[in-house]
Amino acid sequence: METTDQALIDQNIKKLVNELFTDTFNSVLRIEEFALKNRLTEGLSISELHTICAVGMYEENPMKVVANRLDVTLATLTVAIAKLEKKGYVKRTRSEVDRRQVLVALTKKGKQAYRVHGLFHKRLIGNALEGLNSEEETVLIRALSKVKFFFEEEYEAMNAEYEANKKEAKASVEN
Repeated sequence: METTDQALIDQNIKKLVNELFTDTFNSVLRIEEFALKNRLTEGLSISELHTICAVGMYEENPMKVVANRLDVTLATLTVAIAKLEKKGYVKRTRSEVDRRQVLVALTKKGKQAYRVHGLFHKRLIGNALEGLNSEEETVLIRALSKVKFFFEEEYEAMNAEYEANKKEAKASVEN
């Protein structure tokens, strides 16, 4: 009887954790989408704002570096940067050292969006932690670190499997 009760408790805990993850993720997305209605970020998508953040505030970065930060292909980033350049948030230039290399940097408008988004995150996290004491903050950090590590490992495993399947499919088409 005890094992049945424990199994039910474990099942309910997993259900609750799933609901908390899903609800938290959706809430953050809704809040972030709402925050984009600021006059300095109006018309940007969350993805575009994250691309702006990956470009960086003060540096001029090669496209490949930004693509790696976002974990996207160079082709995907090129499309995103073209849209942001058209909207006036980034500028592209050729490297003086290696003319094949395209560098990307934020414009004044891009830097304003970057700052506004940074302040949004700072305020959001500050408000979220406001009701916690230092012990609860430590526990939260430890738990979130473990969860983050799990998701990173899960992503890496899924990506490796995807790449292996893609390679296998290509090999079978060539044969």
